[in-house]
Amino acid sequence: MKKSATWVSVAVAAALLAGCGGADEPAAGGASDNPLNALLPEAIRDAGRLNVGNSPVYPPMSYLPEGTEDREKRQGFDVDLARALGEKLGVTVTFVTQEYEQYIPSLATGRIDLIQSAMQDLESRRETVDFVDYYTTGPQLFTRADKAAQFPTEADVCGQKVAVDSGDTGYRNALAEFNAKVCAPAGKPPTQELTTNGTADALLQLQQGRADVSIRGAESIRYVTKEQEPGKYALIGKPIAEIPVGIGVKKGNTELRDAVAAALKTLIEDGTYAKIGEKWGLADILRPSVTVNGQPAA
Repeated sequence: MKKSATWVSVAVAAALLAGCGGADEPAAGGASDNPLNALLPEAIRDAGRLNVGNSPVYPPMSYLPEGTEDREKRQGFDVDLARALGEKLGVTVTFVTQEYEQYIPSLATGRIDLIQSAMQDLESRRETVDFVDYYTTGPQLFTRADKAAQFPTEADVCGQKVAVDSGDTGYRNALAEFNAKVCAPAGKPPTQELTTNGTADALLQLQQGRADVSIRGAESIRYVTKEQEPGKYALIGKPIAEIPVGIGVKKGNTELRDAVAAALKTLIEDGTYAKIGEKWGLADILRPSVTVNGQPAA
């Protein structure tokens, strides 16, 4: 495969560092004994801090514990991983909360250094943002736990009623593609779309038997099935489409991009990444290796 401009250099990706953790405090040691810290842009090294755009509204990625509005108490996969990356890089992580649509403009103006808030690595965003991909999302089919035996594979959903939020164009498009790529070649009828008014209504239709299956983001439904309502729902196979989710870095800031990629590489290699994923029930949608804008990092 031909190298692209977004590939991380071999020297950067091979940078190794011992020690990892999860606090907001800077990791021990600076540029003199931390090769990853030395990869950071000088301004960030001098400040000793990474300002990370993150919205605590999407469990299990980042959210506030029940009963509190204190953003300093945010928790989730994004939160733990950002802190672990900060420790590897030898800097403090400071979370900055904004309206979601403001993150990319804030990245461009330098108000934040990174975006780590379950942002999908989409081709349309790559004109201004580089993404260090760190998990894979996609539309996930699921059903009631007592119906799980009827759907051993995704193909068994063909011909069934699927509850979909009427405003969720992405999932509706994914179902149409699923019908074309999975159901039609197998000679099976397409899914029957049952439009609903939001996620809560979709779950209600499923529970009341008006729908056989529903669809939701891969990370979100894993949290529901394992934390919010364990034993109530069952996943059907893997997501029907795969979309990388990445840590956003301003386009052209290759120093920071490559430093983050190298830090993530060490977290994968030392097992920290897997442990964080397991903690939040996301082990099966983690990525096996570092990619940048969907391209393998050397």
